Amino acid sequence: MRALMMGLIGLGLTSGMAAAQGIDPANCAQSAKVVMEAVQARKDGIPQARTERELRRVLDRNAGQQLAEWIYSLPADELTPEVGRSWKAQCEGQ
Repeated sequence: MRALMMGLIGLGLTSGMAAAQGIDPANCAQSAKVVMEAVQARKDGIPQARTERELRRVLDRNAGQQLAEWIYSLPADELTPEVGRSWKAQCEGQ
């Protein structure tokens, strides 16, 4: 979870999921890394509420909630590196 927080802080994401649309494409890889750290938190059994709380500290309230809800809604068999690759591709396509 600490790595997740450090990754988010390193990105300077302060305006939530909208920031994902405004992220410089050069930062898409870093953004995908943060998403994968949150995926790993779920795989490690960290409760959604804790992950959401950590995300909300750095992102705005809605963005942290939405990201956590999305990650925790994925079927367990989809918690693969493909999540990060898809996130990165979407980011680069903005």
